[in-house]
Amino acid sequence: MAGDTADIIFSGGPVHTVDSSNSIAEAVAITGGRILAVGSKAAVEGTAGPGTKRFDLRGRSLTPGFIDAHHHFVGVGSAEEAIDCKAPGMQSIAALKEEVRTRAASLPAGTWIRGRGYDQSRLAEQRHPNKHDWDEVAPNHPVSFVRTCGHILSVNSKAMEVAGLALTTPDPNGGRYDRDDNGEINGVCYERACAPIHTASAPSRAELRRWLLAANAADLASGLTSIHDAGGLSGGPAGIAQDLVAQDLLQVRIYAFITVNTSDHPLAGILNTGYHTGFGDERFRFGAFKVMTDGSSSGPTAATRQPYTSDDSSCGIAYWEQDELDDLIGKAHRAGWQCTVHAVGDKAIEQTLNAMERAMREFPREGLRHRIDHCGITPSDLQARIKQLGIVPVMQPAFFWEFGDGYIRNYGRHRADVMFPAGTLIRDGVVVAGSSDSPVTDYRPLFGIEQALTRATNGGDVCGPAHSVDLDTAIRMHTYNGAYASFEEHLKGSIEPGKLADLVVLSEDIRKAPTEGMRDIPIALTMVGGKVVYEG
Repeated sequence: MAGDTADIIFSGGPVHTVDSSNSIAEAVAITGGRILAVGSKAAVEGTAGPGTKRFDLRGRSLTPGFIDAHHHFVGVGSAEEAIDCKAPGMQSIAALKEEVRTRAASLPAGTWIRGRGYDQSRLAEQRHPNKHDWDEVAPNHPVSFVRTCGHILSVNSKAMEVAGLALTTPDPNGGRYDRDDNGEINGVCYERACAPIHTASAPSRAELRRWLLAANAADLASGLTSIHDAGGLSGGPAGIAQDLVAQDLLQVRIYAFITVNTSDHPLAGILNTGYHTGFGDERFRFGAFKVMTDGSSSGPTAATRQPYTSDDSSCGIAYWEQDELDDLIGKAHRAGWQCTVHAVGDKAIEQTLNAMERAMREFPREGLRHRIDHCGITPSDLQARIKQLGIVPVMQPAFFWEFGDGYIRNYGRHRADVMFPAGTLIRDGVVVAGSSDSPVTDYRPLFGIEQALTRATNGGDVCGPAHSVDLDTAIRMHTYNGAYASFEEHLKGSIEPGKLADLVVLSEDIRKAPTEGMRDIPIALTMVGGKVVYEG
């Protein structure tokens, strides 16, 4: 790019390069959708020509485009249309029922009514809503409400009928149904038991297209320029997303996982096709082969080595026996896939490390970056194995705000304090990527950056302050480390010559902003490949 002329020059504010030294530059020049020069204003001005445009930062921070390394793109879009259980005034089953009643009155019979984000511990009734609640207000519409974690569904009788669930359907391996005193399913489904409902309520192509466009707009407005789709784009939706990318209607860059939760899952067949991680281009690329191994951190359904503090009869829900997981991870590893595993509890993380270690030992490969997505309860023995095996943990700092008080209550202080131990692992040389798992929690990357600094709960507590990070590291987790987790650090994640011009202008200097409230800093501008795709 030597000798090129800048299309645009940004100057007048701190440029957070996220280079190897986390240096702050004065200016950056862009040409042809890539970074041309970075450095002092005087030096960068040397790339200017007669047609160069200039953008005055006016003291505001310029950062690399944010990367969410565990994000549910379809879920973010669908949540825009679903009943929002986190909205003001919706913290009771009674209020949710009235909203369902209203929608049922305006929709043709048989239309799915969807809700998103309830938390039984925060509902006035202190319980999950069940089929009897929904049947009362929408007997002729299938109703499906997703708990905030995404691992638990509350449905009505019509939804069960459409999904082919009988009142006495047995619990599947890796899942269960809540039942009444007669042993009949009451409409609350956990983990693998949710599968029939997910299949029955699969969205139409028109809905998927609408949701993808909504997610794209929301993400760009939050400063996200790349996401790792952790489930939702697998299979047919991927084709719709690719069509929208080709039409330049989706600007967010996508690294799409293939997600399975059983060895005979239809998508597991991709392991026999010859395709593997990396197929695609910088706008849409097939990413990791993802395996679900346990439940959610907040359900709580995470698989733990010792019983829950809140329930000494439960160690959560584990999806696999060790040999089964070994076989599937081994097959994906040999087929050339980056493997990632949803593992929250320490039992699930240990199982994952066992499977990955065996795969690496039996079939050595160069350039491995296997991941553990979530990597929740991670005491020192598991931290040491993560470093030894070169695993990339992908964590969600924002979980502490919404779920941290429940972590302390359900797992005990000793385990809550070693959840998502990003700071300690990073200081030990492990690359930890930041993410949101949205729509499980807030998709705004600045929320995750704030929480990586504080690890604060909504109730005023702090989970494991020794595992917090500084601002530069928090930004790196949500930029460069996300690119590293997808083998793309040569393309993006920092502001350096030759990289893609994916940039974000904040509305103020983030270094001077109070930590509490950092999440609410507005985004002034988002740029992808040198094109402005959002202006606040």
